[in-house]
Amino acid sequence: MEMKASALVRGIVDLILTIVFVLVAVSGIALYLAPSGKVAELLGWTFLGVTRATWEAVHTYLGFIMIGLVAIHLILGFNSMIVMLKSAFKKSRVKTIAGLL
Repeated sequence: MEMKASALVRGIVDLILTIVFVLVAVSGIALYLAPSGKVAELLGWTFLGVTRATWEAVHTYLGFIMIGLVAIHLILGFNSMIVMLKSAFKKSRVKTIAGLL
């Protein structure tokens, strides 16, 4: 049984994935700029009003959410991806070159 995802479902997954990606990028930048754990605590360091420990937790949890969303994204678009790859290989010279070898 083939699963057909509506354009709305795909769009929602893609939108959420984009938002999570941006948040993971922002949290990654915050962690890159942050001093080491103990130094950050002693200085009371924050980025956008959020402590290093909170940025670490946000980055970790959003990373797991992103992994799940990427998996859903790939599952929903798997058939389309196969069709596009087959089409690309039919039009490419890779097949011709491989045949000569």
